Amino acid sequence: MSGRKGRLAVKTTRAPFTSGTVLALRVRRIWPGVLFWGAFGCVIVSCGVRDYVPARFPTFVEARPEEPAAAELPTPDVVAPEAAAPIHVTLAQALEECLAADPRIAAGGELVHQAQSDLWTASLLPNPTLGTGGSLLPLDRAFTVTRQGGPPQFDVGIAFPVDWLLFGKRAAAITSARSGVDVAAAEYADLVRQRLAATVAAFYDVLEAEALLALAREDLESFERLQHITEELVHLGGAGTIEVDRVRVLVLDSQRDVRQRTAAVAVAKAALLGQFGRNTSAAEVDVDGQLDVAAPATPLAAERAFRIAEQYRPDVVAAGLRVAKAEADQRAERSKAFPDVAPRAGYTRQFQEKAIGFPDANSYGVGVDLSVPLFDRNQGNIDKASSVVEQARHEQRARIVELRTEVEQATRDFQFAAEAMSGELPARLQAARNARDKIETAYRAGGRPLIDVLDAQRTLRDTQRLAVQDRAAYWRALYKVNATVGKEVLR
Repeated sequence: MSGRKGRLAVKTTRAPFTSGTVLALRVRRIWPGVLFWGAFGCVIVSCGVRDYVPARFPTFVEARPEEPAAAELPTPDVVAPEAAAPIHVTLAQALEECLAADPRIAAGGELVHQAQSDLWTASLLPNPTLGTGGSLLPLDRAFTVTRQGGPPQFDVGIAFPVDWLLFGKRAAAITSARSGVDVAAAEYADLVRQRLAATVAAFYDVLEAEALLALAREDLESFERLQHITEELVHLGGAGTIEVDRVRVLVLDSQRDVRQRTAAVAVAKAALLGQFGRNTSAAEVDVDGQLDVAAPATPLAAERAFRIAEQYRPDVVAAGLRVAKAEADQRAERSKAFPDVAPRAGYTRQFQEKAIGFPDANSYGVGVDLSVPLFDRNQGNIDKASSVVEQARHEQRARIVELRTEVEQATRDFQFAAEAMSGELPARLQAARNARDKIETAYRAGGRPLIDVLDAQRTLRDTQRLAVQDRAAYWRALYKVNATVGKEVLR
């Protein structure tokens, strides 16, 4: 110890260090550690992938900028007793309300969130393993210098797996999880497409039901007028009482039809509110729209519609993304066949002084834990992943076949509906109305029998109902083409 002190004294007799020299020496000693732990900390902080945003898919119908914002429909908890006036909802408002309040759409959005959480989990680095313990501890007697044993020692070590980096396991898992987010986003977009299409259909169902109710009321008024004319003719001796009874039956039937159409309107409104996810009474909501067709849109060729649908239909895109995800899962399973590698470092404290008479000693150890993939090389999961890839490819081809059938049917339906909106429809309606009025006038004068009046009334009623149904079918077919294609191609 004296020699060491002498050497230490010689060193301290040199020129004293300045504060700058001491700082420089300390920086030289610690900068490798600072760089290492700084880089390690950056890796740890940036290891999680939380900000991945999948591609956004266009909806098949876009809100018109000139239309007002969506009206908030009242819920049962906030409806005021004096608020009896119905809320008028346009088609754009109905679609916006569906996007904002439909619980099915909200539930589908959570699936995307869950897929993003899976991506976050896949991107995290594995946790290190900390181990500690004691060994060579005395069992039946104490260790002494004369009765040596041990010496007892205390070990603590830490291991950190690196196979995720060596064999790309983490990168493969991230790629697979990111593909899962893309698939979830495409499926969510397809859910939105279907819900919006159902909302459009429900909206025009309400308009059709209201138009048919208006026709039923008009028909009732016509039969009541005919009953009054017939009673006057009977009073004047120009008709028999049997004709009064016959007209009265038609009036009762027409009243029943009015009640039935009124119920149909309430049911159609309830179905529309169901698309919103609302519990509002149907009597408090009214639709603001019309069935008139100013100029029918030009039908779209089936082949062109099919090509557009291949590019924009979210479910078709999702089918292709599922193939990509299955292939990513296959690569992830193959990466799992590589061994697990975990380097470790440890500290050992040996308590030698009492056990063998030497000073206690500190030491360290390093090593690597390596699994040996001799039997289990993840063969089953790799084979299963390969099968899933083939399954996804078959489902993609099946989705394409089904798409062509849907596009063909949608385009044919719209072509038929557009042809029905020809210029002959107004002329037919006007001719049927003129014929009914003329025959009714002649019947009032006694120049026509009742059967002719009823036949003219039935012809007008059938023509009007067919016109309402054709107009509603036109709008449903137009939006059906847009929904089938996945993009607004018809305006």
